[in-house]
Amino acid sequence: MGIRNSLRSIAGRIVHGGRLGDRGRSPAEQAGRDVFYLIAEPGYPNYGDELIAAEWLKYLAQRYPESPVVVDCARPGPAATILQGIHPRASFTDTLRRLGTENPFPYDGPIDDIAGFVGDALENDGLAPRYAMGIRLLQHRVRGIHMLGGGYMRGDWTCNLSRLAVGPFAKKHGIPAIATGLGLMPLDGESLEFARESVKMFDRFTVRDERTLGALNGDESGAIIAELAPDDCFVNGLKDCYMQDDALPGVMMCVQSDFVADSERLHAYAASILETWGIGLHDPIGVVECNPLIDRPIYDYLIAHGYDRVRFFPLAEILERGFPAREGQRWISTRYHPHILAAAKGCAGSFISVDAGYYDVKHAAVLRMGSHWTKATLGEPVPRPGDGFTDPNLPERYSRQIRQVADILY
Repeated sequence: MGIRNSLRSIAGRIVHGGRLGDRGRSPAEQAGRDVFYLIAEPGYPNYGDELIAAEWLKYLAQRYPESPVVVDCARPGPAATILQGIHPRASFTDTLRRLGTENPFPYDGPIDDIAGFVGDALENDGLAPRYAMGIRLLQHRVRGIHMLGGGYMRGDWTCNLSRLAVGPFAKKHGIPAIATGLGLMPLDGESLEFARESVKMFDRFTVRDERTLGALNGDESGAIIAELAPDDCFVNGLKDCYMQDDALPGVMMCVQSDFVADSERLHAYAASILETWGIGLHDPIGVVECNPLIDRPIYDYLIAHGYDRVRFFPLAEILERGFPAREGQRWISTRYHPHILAAAKGCAGSFISVDAGYYDVKHAAVLRMGSHWTKATLGEPVPRPGDGFTDPNLPERYSRQIRQVADILY
């Protein structure tokens, strides 16, 4: 079924009241606050971001169907359409995203300037009067803030990273705030210092990759401010995330055309993997689109080079019907979430390296979570496919781990 159908303690951390249900009504609730505020990046659309937001909305629909949920993201209109009906009281806005991009400073300028503006505007809506109502909602109605996982913030995307300023705001106003399953790499310099100071203000902050963990916890004090966790897509154990289709091809590909200077070379390398694996021109192949337009060219390349049984899976179909992975498939992917979902289904495969500082960090996280896929690098010999998850219980185990962290808020 598709999206539409459906750790250790932190030393020295001050926590805003434990799990709310264990201690009666929180201070935020006592002040008349009723909104769960989620910060994420659905709506672009990009499959992983849609999946994570959908899974958390499903979780909240089970736990708090009567509570209003606001999702703050860059494209609230498309997000509302993609995620409609999952939670009965969900709405969508872009307050934090707008504050990060509509300010007196250059787009993706110095983080201290942009984040400073975001923090000031959250206290004084007169600085951003077009978004005063969204700011006032944060000030007066929010009972808890949850920054969902994903790779939508990194050190050089300072307009995105500035959303971490919501942590100090929440701390000041006594609003519980958590972040789960984030990946912030590459992250260094002033962006790293800003991130460290902001993360300290969250009640719990988990990341999905070891590079982000090491960066955040790597200052001279030795303080542990972040924890390592699985990807947020596992919050419900991947239940009902897969397409039910007996005719799914045995070989699947997801190969993006961004992040490389020469996409023709990348496509030729992907085709060489097929050849090395013994996949012929007349064998069934599936091409998965996670990001519209960007993931389509590999399909056109294969058709132009004589492959005549290629089935294209557009993102809209995947959002409606689920992810097209089944046991016994072999996969080639440059993307992160196809690697996760296919490997979790037990599929063998290889991931193609397209960006050492960003995507390789992501794929390393999937290997840590249980994949045994092999790494394929342009210009190097083609590897044999590696195994997927060998323990079928991992998704459910990861679900419990993620929910345990989130219990402080929910």
